[in-house]
Amino acid sequence: MRCWPQYPYDPQAVEDFFASFLETAMSDFGAAIERAVFIVGLNAGVRKISAFSGTTNYIKRFYQQFSPALKQAAQEARLLLSANRYIRHAVAEQWLNRHLWLAPGLKRRDCLRHIEPEAMQDYQHVLPLLENGIEQIATLNQRFVEQQTRLFQSFFDTVESNPLTESQRNACIIDEQHNLVLAGAGTGKTSTMIGRAGYLINAGLAKPEQILMLAFARKAAEEMSERIQAKLGVPNLAVKTFHSLGKHIISQVEGVVPAIDKMAEDDALRAAFVEQQIQQLLTDDRYRSRLLTYFLRFTYPYKSQFNFNSLGAYHAYILENDIRTLQGELVKSYEECEIANFLYRQGIAYQYEANYQVNTSGPDYRVYQPDFYLPDYGIYIEHFAVNEHNQTPPFIDQQTYLAGMTWKRALHQKYQTPLIETYSYLKQQGRLTEVLSEKLEAAGVQFKPLAQDKLLAQLNELGQVSTFSLLMAQILSLFKSAYLNIKQLVEKANRHEDQERMRAAAYLFEPIYEAYQQQLRDNATIDFDDMIGRAIEYVEAGRYISPYRYLLVDEFQDISASRARLLKALMAQQPECSLFGVGDDWQSIYRFTGSDVSLTKDFESHFGVTATSVLDQTFRFNNQIGEVASRFVTQNPGQIIKQIHSHRHIQGAALSLIKTDQELVGITAALDAIAAKTSQPTSVLLLARFNFKKPDMAALRSRYRQLNIQFMSVHASKGKEADYVVVFGLDKGKHGFPSEKAIHPLLELLLPQAEAFEHAEERRLFYVALTRARHHVYLVTNGLNPSPFIRELVDNHYAINIDAFTGKGFQEQMANIPCSACKTGYMVPRDSQYGSFFGCNQYPLCNHTQRACQWCGGSLKTQGRFRVCANRRCDFVEPICPRCDGAMVLRKGAYGQFWGCSHYRKDTEFSCSHTEQFIDLQTARTRS
Repeated sequence: MRCWPQYPYDPQAVEDFFASFLETAMSDFGAAIERAVFIVGLNAGVRKISAFSGTTNYIKRFYQQFSPALKQAAQEARLLLSANRYIRHAVAEQWLNRHLWLAPGLKRRDCLRHIEPEAMQDYQHVLPLLENGIEQIATLNQRFVEQQTRLFQSFFDTVESNPLTESQRNACIIDEQHNLVLAGAGTGKTSTMIGRAGYLINAGLAKPEQILMLAFARKAAEEMSERIQAKLGVPNLAVKTFHSLGKHIISQVEGVVPAIDKMAEDDALRAAFVEQQIQQLLTDDRYRSRLLTYFLRFTYPYKSQFNFNSLGAYHAYILENDIRTLQGELVKSYEECEIANFLYRQGIAYQYEANYQVNTSGPDYRVYQPDFYLPDYGIYIEHFAVNEHNQTPPFIDQQTYLAGMTWKRALHQKYQTPLIETYSYLKQQGRLTEVLSEKLEAAGVQFKPLAQDKLLAQLNELGQVSTFSLLMAQILSLFKSAYLNIKQLVEKANRHEDQERMRAAAYLFEPIYEAYQQQLRDNATIDFDDMIGRAIEYVEAGRYISPYRYLLVDEFQDISASRARLLKALMAQQPECSLFGVGDDWQSIYRFTGSDVSLTKDFESHFGVTATSVLDQTFRFNNQIGEVASRFVTQNPGQIIKQIHSHRHIQGAALSLIKTDQELVGITAALDAIAAKTSQPTSVLLLARFNFKKPDMAALRSRYRQLNIQFMSVHASKGKEADYVVVFGLDKGKHGFPSEKAIHPLLELLLPQAEAFEHAEERRLFYVALTRARHHVYLVTNGLNPSPFIRELVDNHYAINIDAFTGKGFQEQMANIPCSACKTGYMVPRDSQYGSFFGCNQYPLCNHTQRACQWCGGSLKTQGRFRVCANRRCDFVEPICPRCDGAMVLRKGAYGQFWGCSHYRKDTEFSCSHTEQFIDLQTARTRS
């Protein structure tokens, strides 16, 4: 027989005992005796009973010792439940971990026969908790919230100008150790923050000095403090920004208030300092050489064409990086840029894609334009996108491309024009400029390398040094907030796929960082990153002891890893400290400053067991705006799904699309529509993705005196609202919306990990733009090059009005003919001396064209051997050449009219001379 552990009990030993003995052999004494009597008879049963008598006594002794443990568990449970406060998960789990071992004994059928009568109340008190655990606690907490809601009804009704909603009240009362309040746009997050602070004080859960309210911006903190004073009348409740908190912590530890450097509060001043340092560093030969190497080799990220599956994807890479030569040309490949820059710095004059000296056309019936022409030598350079095996990238038709290569070689041979060839595989081997240099020298080309001063002057003229300075200033801030040293930065660079470029940038950054740090030391100042970083060090080391038991954080979706670390350090000093974060993952738009949306989306994994509340009633925008905005932002499955209910319901769309290629026409059309709707003072927000889009506000305000018109970037509009919103600049491209501007990979190394969903943050930014409006949103786009967001709204039939603005200055429809060449562009109408045609809106990267209706300029669709106008009001018909797919056009000859192919070229090798005397257009029109 095992020895029973003496009280105080070893929980593991008790658990083992029940598992091996009580729960099996002794699970039911009566059944065991009956089986024994049945098998061996009464006498044998009596002997069995006698044999079990020792065990029975042992069970009695067990329950005699079990009772004190049960009593203690019940006392703790009464204390837990009678505290008249929310039961936190950690407290409940602690009780359960200590007493859960009692459950098997309490659940035994013979338990009530063995425990003492006075322990019955303990039994009844403890058993529900042990049986249902956390579920029972949740039920008790729900009752507590309901009771507190009734008790503090008057407070919640009057603390703000409007009574708090049920969701807001619940969020104020729930007192888990980690609380996340998801507050949709216009749902009253500030009111909830004030209500929470007031409830904690009025319920006696905290003194004002034990509460810390945190905001991100100084103005937001000041407004919060003013409202706290006005609504609660509490003088000593701390409302700070993260930076002012850091400054306070440093002051408490160091005994002196740190001075803030002027560069910390002025981004332009910091950027100017960085540029000044770069100019000084350029007097050092080694740094100047490194910088020139960077500009010539590493300004743009190299990606081989062979890594792309579509021409459109490759074009997107070229456009988002704005790959231009030192002469400013936008080229069609990185490799062409490298060739152009090599020629430039060697003092070799060149022309990019100049017409060939002989009037000829290639197999595509276009004028032949070799990649480079050296006018001083009459030499042409063709760079062919093939590998060592003469294979083309996946998105290029190999047979057609190789035929074109053969034709070009033959053409140069025919006209005895010198041709130098280079190939993509030379770049992949790192030998592109080396081989080109050898071939140029062999052809008698004289190299006259540009002096470094002249190269730098050209770089300055193109603005590349200033752009590089801005990049270094951005890296400086992110680098400091990430708490890295240069060695760690280089290690990160070495792990990057473009490691050579990353290392080059890191080494150029190092002396700038050291100069900046020295400047702070010389001035005895700190910057904002120091405020957070040094504060973290002092709190984690215990040099600062936090007096705060409740941390309330506004705009939690903007939290960064460093600020989250500071919060955790403060909480670690107070075992019962509570975190209350109010934010909206749908409005997280500051990744470029280090904000990490995953800290909100995965709040529990970062902080611990969490009570999540959702504020789902918006008092700002109507249901029509809400439905469009919510549907749009949740196309990203990574966003937290929540239902936002609008206080105001209307019928009909509350978003209107204005299609025009003249932005000011679209803005004034929207303002005209707004002015016609109201005679009362009305607020209007003009929003654009970039500040440089700002229109002439004085002229607009003079024209629309009854409207209070303001312009903001969409980022700056966060937290703002107006009666009407006009969003413009909704085009596709680097400075469109979404912005397709590439982020430097060294910045990416320092930023939170990017989300997998395309344009995830830009999509949230568009949601922010839409939800600034109370009544109506006007969206201005160039229909020939619309934003992908606009195309999504139209193609997926969102509830928007797409045809409200028509007539002169407006476009009837968006470009909707996909480019068959690049697959990502759209065909848009253009005019030339030869008539109307459609060209890809990705030109000049994609020069694919299609013929247009020569009568109305509309698009053409193919029907048999004819192309007919898609415009139903136009009956234009164009015959198709059966030999080359060109257009048959009516011409006059010596013997009268005839039909000839549009691909006919006089005195060129590639020309289609197909003719026909008669084509029945009337039959084609009848059929169409």
